Amino acid sequence: MVKRDLYTRLIITALLIGALILLRIYVFEPIRIHNNNMAPALTKSEQVLALKKSKLENLDLVAYRNGDKKYIGRVIGIPGQEVTMFDDILYIDGKIIKEPYIKKNETAFLKENPDEEYNADFSVSSLTGKNIQKLPKDKYIILNDNRKVLDDSRKFGLIDKSDIYGRITFKVFPLKDFGFVQNDEAKFENGFKVDTGSTETTESSTNEK
Repeated sequence: MVKRDLYTRLIITALLIGALILLRIYVFEPIRIHNNNMAPALTKSEQVLALKKSKLENLDLVAYRNGDKKYIGRVIGIPGQEVTMFDDILYIDGKIIKEPYIKKNETAFLKENPDEEYNADFSVSSLTGKNIQKLPKDKYIILNDNRKVLDDSRKFGLIDKSDIYGRITFKVFPLKDFGFVQNDEAKFENGFKVDTGSTETTESSTNEK
């Protein structure tokens, strides 16, 4: 009986380990945050999970890679959209986009630098160096919420779909913040789709009309 119980426990443990390995390979990408480029939404030392193969929409928080380094950022533009930053105002397909997630950093910067703009102007054309207005297939613009840190599409260029690990959905550390990442407010405010749990990284339905 004791031996049978031992075997049962070993089998259950092996199955659990196997399940965790499969989840790590196919479902989630663990990310440890090393800076405050996305504060206050995501801050230094937090650990989060990115849902792989997730459908990406405007303003999603994502993990991606550039070279051999991992980064986190916010999806500003998706394939098929015309995206422009001009005079500190973000336009997507000609519509002004409200960005409440940058206000804390923007207010602090402008307090110290009242005569400067917080956001540098850019367009799809300036980011690519090509005479194009809309984002090509499988290409995304990803920016930091702290816009004075340029380690994002303004430095790297357009981010390819294959370099995006997935949408950041869950905080696992610190334990006091354990739970789903809250990121719906700005989406609602701008009329964008909120997270639905879809698991296929495709273009937004706004481009399929």
